[in-house]
Amino acid sequence: MKLLTGSPGWSTTADVIVIGSGVAGLTTALNLRSYGLSVLLVTKARIDEGSTKWAQGGIAAALGPGDSPAEHEEDTLVAGAGLCDVEAVRVLVTEGPEAVRKLIERGAIF
Repeated sequence: MKLLTGSPGWSTTADVIVIGSGVAGLTTALNLRSYGLSVLLVTKARIDEGSTKWAQGGIAAALGPGDSPAEHEEDTLVAGAGLCDVEAVRVLVTEGPEAVRKLIERGAIF
């Protein structure tokens, strides 16, 4: 099947194409670059128009004293109103803090 559009007017090559410029897409792109791969990052329109900024301030992870992955799990499941995959939430809240720390080590500011 042939697309009925004109030529894009440009072309490029990359080892990997990452679609999405939120925290997940940017983290994936950074990790791929650490393996020496070239990465093309594709976003909707502008780099600041992703969904991450709508996620209650961007990132939620149990980083502070008195905060715990269990509390974040409960909050996420309540906010999800029965729509969450419980195991996915569990992975998110247990692996999230270390992922945020790694981003901070790379210079991310939250």
